[in-house]
Amino acid sequence: MRVLILGADGYLGWPAAMHFSAKGHEVEAVDNYFKRKTCLELNCESLLSIPNLHARAALWESLTGKRIVVKIGDIADYSFISEVFKEFRPEAVVHFAEQPSAPYSMMDQAKAFFTIQNNLLGTLNIVYAMREFCPDCHLIKLGTMGEYGTPEIDIEEGWIEINHKGRRDTFLFPRQASSLYHTAKIQETDLLWFYVRTWGIRVTDLMQGLFTE
Repeated sequence: MRVLILGADGYLGWPAAMHFSAKGHEVEAVDNYFKRKTCLELNCESLLSIPNLHARAALWESLTGKRIVVKIGDIADYSFISEVFKEFRPEAVVHFAEQPSAPYSMMDQAKAFFTIQNNLLGTLNIVYAMREFCPDCHLIKLGTMGEYGTPEIDIEEGWIEINHKGRRDTFLFPRQASSLYHTAKIQETDLLWFYVRTWGIRVTDLMQGLFTE
């Protein structure tokens, strides 16, 4: 299977790339190094020196004999990401390529603007590239439990059945985010659900969260 990993330089993206490669899949890894640049800007660099994607891919190939193709570019640039889809024709896309920080999204107008632009327009570009070049592809996007806030009722798995004034219907569970980052995630979920209904694209939106005892 051809698997495209978006946001492959991250702490989830690169392990995912190695996992699929180790399983024998053909893997292409994409990133724009946003996280590295932001860490430099905010003076919060990693405690460890982390090789770039090209160096990691070269090391992986030397250790396993398996190749991970690396492409450096921005998913918010449709000319770039559409060319990636056109050349690689992925059968599955794992989407980690987002501004991942709630505090960052709330720092000022410029960072709020970037969060909306990167996360929503990037996801929109992926959907259009899928439809044009690989409509049967399956998109797996990393969502967050932060979309839901802390309601006083149990959170249903995606949908909730509503009975109101004698009528019944099923809706996505109501969400109430506490940051712009999480609000953008809600908008992405709604965007993807719209294109699932409209174009029949295949999407799994994983709502992950932290669990502590």
